[in-house]
Amino acid sequence: MIRPCRLILALLPAILFAGVAMPAHAAVPQTIAFQGYLADNGGQPLAGTVNLDIAVYAAASGGVALWSETHGAVPVSQGVFAVALGSVTPLGGAVTNGAPRFLGVRVNGEAELPRTQLRSTPFALRAQAADTLRTAIGIVQGSVLALATKVNGQGETNLEWRCSDFNQMVAKLGAGTSGDGSLVMLSANGGTAAEIYSSLIGNPFLGLYGTGQSAFLDLKEIGDTSVRFPLDGINALETVAEPGLASVTNTNFTTLTSAVSSVLSRTLTPPQSGYVLALGQSVARVTHTSGIGTSGAIGLSDDGVGFGTAQDVNVQIASAAASGSYSIPLHVNGVFAATAGVPLTVHLMGSESSGVIEVEDVSLTLLYVPTAYGIASPTLLAAGDGEDVPARGPQTPAEISSEQAAARQSDVERLERELAAMRTEHAARLAEFESRLQATEAGRVD
Repeated sequence: MIRPCRLILALLPAILFAGVAMPAHAAVPQTIAFQGYLADNGGQPLAGTVNLDIAVYAAASGGVALWSETHGAVPVSQGVFAVALGSVTPLGGAVTNGAPRFLGVRVNGEAELPRTQLRSTPFALRAQAADTLRTAIGIVQGSVLALATKVNGQGETNLEWRCSDFNQMVAKLGAGTSGDGSLVMLSANGGTAAEIYSSLIGNPFLGLYGTGQSAFLDLKEIGDTSVRFPLDGINALETVAEPGLASVTNTNFTTLTSAVSSVLSRTLTPPQSGYVLALGQSVARVTHTSGIGTSGAIGLSDDGVGFGTAQDVNVQIASAAASGSYSIPLHVNGVFAATAGVPLTVHLMGSESSGVIEVEDVSLTLLYVPTAYGIASPTLLAAGDGEDVPARGPQTPAEISSEQAAARQSDVERLERELAAMRTEHAARLAEFESRLQATEAGRVD
């Protein structure tokens, strides 16, 4: 009777030896190379042949074998033998599912030798799932299923990621609810932090969810509702390309006097330099006496003292007209240069030279425009406003061509200024980013 006193095991998966010569997508070997060393009670190596009963268990002792097979007449030379586990009975998933497994060996029907725990190498058989991806993906980190495939309510497969520290879902990627793509990232408390839908009909959605406020880009919406930011998310400096307005109305009667004076005014503070388009209107109520001429004027001004260029729009009833009450609608407009952060007040002005003139239903609207796409000629004050220029005829073709060329040149210069400002801003942001990156790297080194 041979009574081995010692068994030294060596488990050598065939894939380690054959991997260099295998094609990139060759099937995973289904056996594990198993070598051992047998010695008798005196420590002398065995020679000849032995019968081996080999089994795999879920525990270091006791329990029912999860897998077993018998190898007869195994050659032993200098105590060393070698067999291929799985060559008699195929190795099943119960052996290679990732749970702790223990190998037991009986020599020539004797009592089972102390079991040896299988380590990671035999579990390379699990690479078979990666060869075909016919089964679900399940990557375990510690005790957490860090990356796994899941099936949603529509029967579509999604990928889910979890944080190994807290077993918390952090992201999901897969099909949406109607044949579109979906990416969802979650915060530490399990709430949605960001989501992107590719949209079945080509109108994607991006949502960012904060603890107190959120932001959205929703291209299935129209106009302003397609972009939604927090109410305080855009400050004055960030609205450099956004128009803005101010307005005022007065339905009372105002009697004009011989002095040019302000009837109504409104103030606008532009965020950046540009222009303000002023629109004014009113109804002049004229009480006229035949034989006496009635005249007056209204217009716009930015100083509240005198009319601007071409702003003394006349209100006139000829002396020969019959006595009575006349209503004349009046509309005026003007363009005023605006300086960033400097309040601009525009007045609707009025005066009466003779007769009795009142104005009612007066309104004044100021519209801030940040950019001129041609040449803008601001409304000037009365002094030197050009109204004393001699009369002239209609524009000539040469004058029209000259104006068109000047407008094009003005637009080119505007684009060059805006591009220069963008390059400067980009360089400043890049320098700030690099500074923060260097500080972060320095902190990591420390």
